Amino acid sequence: MVKPAFLIIFTFLFLSPLTSLGKENDSINMLEQSLTGKMPDTIRLNTLIRLSDLYMANKNSAKLGEVYISKALELAHEKKLPVPYRLRWLHAMLLRSHEMTKEAVAEMEQVVSYLEGRKNFQEAAEARNFLASVLFFSGQFNKSIDLYEKNISIAREKNLKTVIPNACQGIANVYGQTRNIQEQKKYLMLFLQEAEKENNPGLTALAYLRVGIMVMSIDSNLKTAIPYLQESLKIRKKLNDSSTVMTTLNMIGWFYFVKKEPDSSLHYYLESVKFCSPSNISGFAKPYGNIGTIYRNKKDYGSAMHYYGLCEKYGLKTRDFYILAGLYKDMSDMYITREDYKMAFRYYVLFKNSNDSLNAGRYLEGLGYARAKFDTEAKEKELQLLNLKLDQHKYIAWGVAGATLLLLIIGFLLYYQSKQTARRKISEMNNKLSEITHANLRQQMNPHFIFNTLNSIQYYMYQHDKIATNNYLTKFSRLIRKILENSQQNLIPVKDELDVIQLYLELETLRFKEKFTFEIVIEEEIDTLTYKIPTMLIQPYVENAVCHGLINKPENGLLTVQMRLCDHHICCTIEDNGIGREAAMEIKRHKNSPHSSLGTKITESRINITNALYGTDLKVIFTDLKDGNNNPCGTRVELQLPLMT
Repeated sequence: MVKPAFLIIFTFLFLSPLTSLGKENDSINMLEQSLTGKMPDTIRLNTLIRLSDLYMANKNSAKLGEVYISKALELAHEKKLPVPYRLRWLHAMLLRSHEMTKEAVAEMEQVVSYLEGRKNFQEAAEARNFLASVLFFSGQFNKSIDLYEKNISIAREKNLKTVIPNACQGIANVYGQTRNIQEQKKYLMLFLQEAEKENNPGLTALAYLRVGIMVMSIDSNLKTAIPYLQESLKIRKKLNDSSTVMTTLNMIGWFYFVKKEPDSSLHYYLESVKFCSPSNISGFAKPYGNIGTIYRNKKDYGSAMHYYGLCEKYGLKTRDFYILAGLYKDMSDMYITREDYKMAFRYYVLFKNSNDSLNAGRYLEGLGYARAKFDTEAKEKELQLLNLKLDQHKYIAWGVAGATLLLLIIGFLLYYQSKQTARRKISEMNNKLSEITHANLRQQMNPHFIFNTLNSIQYYMYQHDKIATNNYLTKFSRLIRKILENSQQNLIPVKDELDVIQLYLELETLRFKEKFTFEIVIEEEIDTLTYKIPTMLIQPYVENAVCHGLINKPENGLLTVQMRLCDHHICCTIEDNGIGREAAMEIKRHKNSPHSSLGTKITESRINITNALYGTDLKVIFTDLKDGNNNPCGTRVELQLPLMT
């Protein structure tokens, strides 16, 4: 007998609609709390599906939706429960987001077949629209268009809502991708007509916006595009949808800016800020930056700096390095126009730092996406293996009812062997992923060196020091050549790594006007041509010693790089007599810079991956040096590098 608590959950899952964000949050909390107690498997499965639906509806919480989808699939397979069509649909959404379109198509075909069998015409049509979009993403353009058009015919026959305008928009997307401009225009206009015919304000506003963007981007005719954009704006204001109102105003402002009508552009950008919610901090940065650029072009530098400052304020709060990079580049250009080269150089350095952080963020995002895709594929293979095992158990139960103990032992051995084979395949895939990650991390190091060096060369150019510039460029070209040569290999001779460090330190002593000296000491027992180490592993710690320890020291800085042969490894020591790590961190906090060097973090990641890939045991030991009065007098970093040949 089902307990009353379960009846309440059941009623909520299937009978109670969610009408507001507040109610959704309350519903999510109630559903998540219910999972902590005992309940029948079917109720638990439906609870997981409902949570997946709620989280997937919001892009900011889609990751949590993916977690609940995986839990629901695991429960269905573990308890041998039939997979509900809604779970298959959500799973297809997850698969499409990870570019596994073939598997997503297979799932949606089952959903469509199920809904058609139940004569649920509205949901079946919506499922066909989604299936057509997956076919589009997979590059099957003709199949996608055919399915959309079939859906339009069915929707007209059954008088279904929202299906026809969404299908017209989907066909327009396909033709836009295939550069068939005439057909794209035709179906966007049909999208608008059908949305108006259904009296659907949300879809109508979107259709007017899509048509306006098309007219502007294809025909570059702002006069023709504006009425569509204005109508979209009018509808969205009536709907009190401040987020889309702000987006539309920004777009109109940008179009006026492109067409060199700054006063109109300024009007719409200033209007857009009024519709930005105070909680939406990221929404303020972009329009403020564009307003500053308009004032800059008008040569109203006071107003430009005011709005640039607001853009920087919100960009720093959200750590939006894309916005900050563009902002600092615009500010640098403004100061160049005003012939204030000192300020131009300052903001150009900030632009480079923000751009460096942006590239690093994109790399980490790509790495996370690759990892997520790999996990999803591994989960799919695990579920397929689980299905295979369930089928095998069923056939074995039918076939070995009267078999002897010997046959049971043979069956167990076969099962064990298949499981071991599956584990070996997964291990091979992990190794391949480690190799790819290792290559990407190595590539990330090169821009880090190049950006720092280019900033230094640019400084000498601004100072009109031709001799120093020529000397710097000569050493820089040699350094770049060595980096490019070394980056082609995972392991390089010790000599090649030392050559890079030597060039780097020579460049830094030129850059900081011999503020410090350095020495590189190699024990005679180390064969620098025979012994190999991972490429670009030592340099980041040398760079940290220079940039954080020695540059902040008033004078007489000394950096020592020493290599000696220990029991089963090479011991590399980087020691400086700088201000110490605590003082360096304090200086960094006072600078309040949005950029943080990623060299050490990337190197630590590379050390972990190298250990996993080669079965080595690389270690890094930091020691804070103290004088007789227990005051900081430098830092020592010891790297224990395994012997490799």
